[in-house]
Amino acid sequence: MAAQNPVHSHAEDQKARGEDAPVCLSPFEVRTESSVVAAFSRETGGQETGDFVPLTFPFCWLTLPKVRAEILEMIGGGTFVPVHESQSFAYERALHLDTDYLLAFELSQVAKPPRVIVRLTILTLADEVCARLETVLRIVALTSKAAT
Repeated sequence: MAAQNPVHSHAEDQKARGEDAPVCLSPFEVRTESSVVAAFSRETGGQETGDFVPLTFPFCWLTLPKVRAEILEMIGGGTFVPVHESQSFAYERALHLDTDYLLAFELSQVAKPPRVIVRLTILTLADEVCARLETVLRIVALTSKAAT
């Protein structure tokens, strides 16, 4: 049986906020590999994590090819760039090292100001919610003029 995308969304609420209908990616599996988590911790100024996954680690899953491709399509290609505006994490249970998880992504656009909102639900393989993440990306046009 295919997993349902559990990201909480209401079309009327989104429309009231000026969001387009969301794009829901098919849920897919990831793993919290110890070496990847340790590298993330070092690169973000942390110390070796020992036996836990940093709370902000799921942010790196936004760079996975299928997620990144959808974000780039939503922003309009190479003439625009996404700029990190905000993020929030809400945990119901901790993530563990060397464990498989299911990711359910929902992406929507806001016209004014131009933004892409990425919502992520992280689940155990038994469909238990671990965390919800929301990231807001402001869409900024690239210019060919040199800054003065």
